[in-house]
Amino acid sequence: MLEQAAGLIRRPALTGHQHIEGLWFSAERFAPDERAQLILEHWQTGASAYRFADGDLLRLRQPMAVHCEALRGWPLIRQGHTLSSALFDPQEIRDLPSADLWLVRGSQVSALHLRDAVALAPEEWLDVSHLTLLDTYDCRQALPPPVLEPMEVTTDVREILGKNLKPVSPEQQKTLQALLARQQQASTASPDAGMSPASAGWTPPDTRPLPWLKLSVTLVLLVAVFWMGTQGQHSTVNALTPARETPLSVQISGVVLGTLIGGVALTLLLMGLRHLLRRVASLPLQSVPSRSPAGVETRARAPAGIAARAQPGKHKPALWRRWVTRMTQHSRLSALYGRRQAAYMQRMFEMFENGDLEEALRHAIPLRGGPHSGEQSFGTPQRRQDLSISQHQGLARSMVFEQDIEAHLRQIYRQTFERLERAGRIEEAVFVLAELLKAQQEALDCLEKHGRQQQAADLALAWDMPAATIVRLLCLAGNWQRALLVARRDDAFADTVTMLQDKWPQHAARLRLEWAESLARKGLWLQAVEAVWPLTAERGQATQWLLNAEKAGGSLAVGALVKRAILLPDTLLAYADQVEQLRDDPQRFAERAALADSLLQHKAHASELAWLAGATVHAIIADQMDGRGRLSLVQLQALVSMSKDKLLQADLPQHLPARPAPYTQVKGSEPLQWTAPSMGSRAILDAVLLDDQRYLLALGEAGAVVVDAHGKTLYQFAMPAQHIVLAHGRQVALVVARRDEVWRISKLDLVTRIATDLGVQVFDVFGRSFNGSNWTLGRGRQLRVVDVDRGFETLWHVSDLPGQISDLKDDASREFLWLTDPQKGVELWHYQLPERRLASRSPVPPLGFDDRYVLSATGAVKFMRVRHQDGEAAVLVLEGPQERNEYPLPDCDARADLDERVDVQLHEHWMMVGYPLNEHAMRWHFITKGSQRLSATLQWPRQGVRVRGVGADYLLFDDQGRLSHLNVDTVTQHNLALN
Repeated sequence: MLEQAAGLIRRPALTGHQHIEGLWFSAERFAPDERAQLILEHWQTGASAYRFADGDLLRLRQPMAVHCEALRGWPLIRQGHTLSSALFDPQEIRDLPSADLWLVRGSQVSALHLRDAVALAPEEWLDVSHLTLLDTYDCRQALPPPVLEPMEVTTDVREILGKNLKPVSPEQQKTLQALLARQQQASTASPDAGMSPASAGWTPPDTRPLPWLKLSVTLVLLVAVFWMGTQGQHSTVNALTPARETPLSVQISGVVLGTLIGGVALTLLLMGLRHLLRRVASLPLQSVPSRSPAGVETRARAPAGIAARAQPGKHKPALWRRWVTRMTQHSRLSALYGRRQAAYMQRMFEMFENGDLEEALRHAIPLRGGPHSGEQSFGTPQRRQDLSISQHQGLARSMVFEQDIEAHLRQIYRQTFERLERAGRIEEAVFVLAELLKAQQEALDCLEKHGRQQQAADLALAWDMPAATIVRLLCLAGNWQRALLVARRDDAFADTVTMLQDKWPQHAARLRLEWAESLARKGLWLQAVEAVWPLTAERGQATQWLLNAEKAGGSLAVGALVKRAILLPDTLLAYADQVEQLRDDPQRFAERAALADSLLQHKAHASELAWLAGATVHAIIADQMDGRGRLSLVQLQALVSMSKDKLLQADLPQHLPARPAPYTQVKGSEPLQWTAPSMGSRAILDAVLLDDQRYLLALGEAGAVVVDAHGKTLYQFAMPAQHIVLAHGRQVALVVARRDEVWRISKLDLVTRIATDLGVQVFDVFGRSFNGSNWTLGRGRQLRVVDVDRGFETLWHVSDLPGQISDLKDDASREFLWLTDPQKGVELWHYQLPERRLASRSPVPPLGFDDRYVLSATGAVKFMRVRHQDGEAAVLVLEGPQERNEYPLPDCDARADLDERVDVQLHEHWMMVGYPLNEHAMRWHFITKGSQRLSATLQWPRQGVRVRGVGADYLLFDDQGRLSHLNVDTVTQHNLALN
């Protein structure tokens, strides 16, 4: 070290704003641990640190603009090749010795050289033993599309029940092969292309468009019209005109000629109508809103291990046939086709009476067991080529029987079934039940009774019976892999366990354990404890789950306390101090309200919960009187009764203070004026509300963080997070981040605070919520539901949608798909959850000039546009199928592109409209949907705000760290800034 007098140095220290390239931390001021902490706080990638006898030096890789007076260390700037703590002029520099560092101390300049220092390794100061190191993924190449293995859905008795029946005829085999080849080629055909007949094997001739059938019907109509016309003509002539004035032969000739002309015209009309209906059937689905959506799902291939969900075949009503049916039912025409049908039925009855069951079953006529189209079958039934069971469950035509004939036919079929079952001919017996009597559940019971559980399960899958029935049969058959797939797909664990518990307790225990583990993976810890508790051997695991819930704090810990009081009452006294703190803390009224709700949900265990209710009921009543509770008088009385406090029951008031009406319902009240929070320092890319006034925020590459109501960080996850997918239970979540062609996905357990990297997937759209394990993904024309806990195994899918999936919106009970096709236009699909039934599919009308689509929370499509003329205020026009509303936008910026910058969001309770005021501010209007009344306005500092709503809670946030929480039930706002 060299020292030199500094009497001529005019500026011995750095002040104000400077671009520094290093920091000096003196040993006189900072201890070694403090210096290490300061070096880590200011560390940059590529920086270096050195330790001298007098202190530590941090050399930065990139210059940093700072305010010198705000730093704890000495700022250093670069002058030539030397770092300096003062700004020297050229004359002063010429008088200084060469060095790596100049430090000005009083009147002396210390010249330091790096060769005299010891290089530091700050990475050795960090303790990473508690962190989990994950392998990274090479995202330079996109993943191949998922391969969905097809699995046949068997609906033939020959394949399901065995090989005892006669083989299929060569002609039928050729026909089936031709149909299968045609179905594989017509991947974009209409949904009716793959429809099975009403009763496979029994095909009335009227279902086939044969020319002779049309001619027969036409001749019948001609004869009927001729006969009725002749009778009418005779009566008219006799009553009004003498016979000698008009010869009878001329009258008959006129009638015949008119009848022939009318018959030809009727024939041409029916042919034209049939041709028109065929053309309509071939049109795109957007042109026919009433078309059935089932065909698309029926053609979808099944993923590996589980068959595609069966769909009922749909029959398009033939208007002309229904008209003819009504006309002939009350005329003499019914006798013409009734004789041939009666003769056929007579021969069929004789076969049953003579014991020729083989031929009788091939001639048997199915009874009507489901919905009927209202159409009469005019033809004579034909003999079946084989005995097969139909998967069709839609509308069908049938012969019209008298009530006593149908009852007699049902009796014959029932007796035949009993005879076949006694003879051990189970295949034919099941055919009678399923195809003739339409008793599908009884057919499954018959198979199960005779030890054919796997065959019963296959039929149950083909018929799409209730999920619990399918899972039970698969469990009994030992096919656990497929049973768990169906149970997870349809959430059928609870019902199936109940069905298995009495007769098959071992199967019920195994399924119960799978159920509990599934609930735990979804973050539903208390439900998992309750599910697994009957298994004595698994109570250790249940206790650990209970402890996990208690560590989470808040309402989940309160629920765990109630569950502990029921299941482990001997351990409750150890929580006496916690219960006392919960009772006495005035700020924990929300947790006491959660405790009251949990106690009331478990009223059946009143004796076990008496101590806990008695220890907290006074504080709950005080919260109720202060207006912080949400219990009714009846609920409060039930809670006091549970506490076993006789004196409190006598003193409990008979009336509670009236709750104030919501602000939005107060007549004449002015809209609330809300303001945005102050700017933070960290960008918020996505945000969701958790329980107990906590928020999960996505910060991009900085990961995800959970903060409290004041913005204080509670814990964070080091996983890249651009979007959040929240589970319905709000205890687990997925975070996703885009990586070129793929998305990186991680699962966050918000209770145990464990993050799991799930890898990468390729998709275009994804559901913004999930049930904790099943997640919806869309890519191109394919929609998949995957299990995120089992390697994204496909549980359900549709692979041939009639358009590209451009958007997906969902909640706990509904899912909406926005499909676009360049030729067919836009179509909206609506699925009901959790069964995932296609409730509707409807074409969306094309957009008008300057219009935009807006999708409401109920699935209704509306059109919006902004009308703005010179000298007039801007007006938002919102049009629906049967309504049109206008909303003024005061102070709207006329210079902005309003069609693009006006944001409209239709939620369940409110409509939110955001529009620009100028280049730096925007305004949000909150309009009550029922009354169309402006309830509140919110000023936001800039464009780019995003909205996330769940239930009655809405979050508004932006990339400047602002977050505003709005609740429509209480009409309140809460702001926080993320720093």
